[in-house]
Amino acid sequence: MSVQSFANLGNKLLENATFNNESLTKSVWHWDPEFESIVHPYWRTFDMVPEVYHYLVGVYISIVGISGVLGNLLVLYIFASAKSLRTPPNMFIMSLAIGDLTFSAVNGFPLLTISSFNTRWAWGKLTCEIYGFIGGLFGFISINTMALISLDRYFVIAQPFQTMKSLTIKRAIIMLVFVWLYSLIWSTPPFFGYGNYVPEGFQTSCTFDYLTQSKGNIIFNIGMYIGNFIIPVGIIIFCYYQIVKAVRVHELEMLKMAQKMNASHPTSMKTGAKKADVQAAKISVIIVFLYMLSWTPYAIIALMALTGRRDHLNPYTAELPVLFAKTSAMYNPFIYAINHPKFRIQLEKKFPCLICCCPPKPKERDTTSAASATKPSKYQSERESSMSQLDPEDDKQVVETTKNQTTSGHTNEAYESEQK
Repeated sequence: MSVQSFANLGNKLLENATFNNESLTKSVWHWDPEFESIVHPYWRTFDMVPEVYHYLVGVYISIVGISGVLGNLLVLYIFASAKSLRTPPNMFIMSLAIGDLTFSAVNGFPLLTISSFNTRWAWGKLTCEIYGFIGGLFGFISINTMALISLDRYFVIAQPFQTMKSLTIKRAIIMLVFVWLYSLIWSTPPFFGYGNYVPEGFQTSCTFDYLTQSKGNIIFNIGMYIGNFIIPVGIIIFCYYQIVKAVRVHELEMLKMAQKMNASHPTSMKTGAKKADVQAAKISVIIVFLYMLSWTPYAIIALMALTGRRDHLNPYTAELPVLFAKTSAMYNPFIYAINHPKFRIQLEKKFPCLICCCPPKPKERDTTSAASATKPSKYQSERESSMSQLDPEDDKQVVETTKNQTTSGHTNEAYESEQK
């Protein structure tokens, strides 16, 4: 949905609310001193939103918030309880789940839900600032952790640097500490006079102040926009593009090798590589598309308001992107975890009712059983964990096939030399 679509929808809601003032129960501004002190003057130019819209938001955010909390708790439990899943690359997924869990629990249900049914922010100025801080902190942690995951896959699959092709626990911890500190640094300036946390949209949730035109506030918001949106999204898009490109190049190399060696089953080799190619492209498109769908409208609306373009900014056009953005914490764990074969197997063991619609494939069960019977090396475990997001069994088959063919080729050449 484009920003213009959000603007049109928001304007229609505003017109509908104005037209139906007599039929809808309409709230009035609660001008108690504490609430008045945290409401930006721009929002006072609009009538209060009718109660029915507040109630709809309350129901919606309850579903999203509870689903996000339960989904991320499930991801954390499965990854923490299964020894085979406690690998360095999966530490990034656990960090993402922690961020999304906190975001859903604090910025969704119950604070926003209760405020929605109260038709205004109900928790005071201090809680508004803490609410906005937690939303900013864990929102930044989420997007920056997604960038780390894309970098890890890029280093393992595309292998631009040989020293970075395997991820260790120490390196994973250092990278995560950097992300958390980086996110913390960008979330704290409003407490020191650079920016502010204020209610937004329907005045039932709080976020960064993107309306005040002071020099300090503009510099802070633009820096935050670049450092925690443009750069992470750029890293994600670059890494996934390089991953798909690397898988495609590897597929072509395998086909050339099969033709040179007159392999008896080159089509089977192509199928394995093709599956990895399609899987990599599919996951990449889903991750980038859903993230952009959730956060881009909010980022653009905030940027337009900050630069003074407020023609289409009203409580409705401000609230709709907020709801889309809060939804991202609900489906992030499923994108990263449900595509993990070992996760599906552990989920089937512990909660079979949750995966009855898409049980693990027989090949995944057989491979996992074989892997548990033979202890893999440290490098193999790290590589398998990193590649698991892109259909690891196919990539493993591709790598093993290539190694076998290379070994076979060297053996044949040595044999021919001896015969001569």
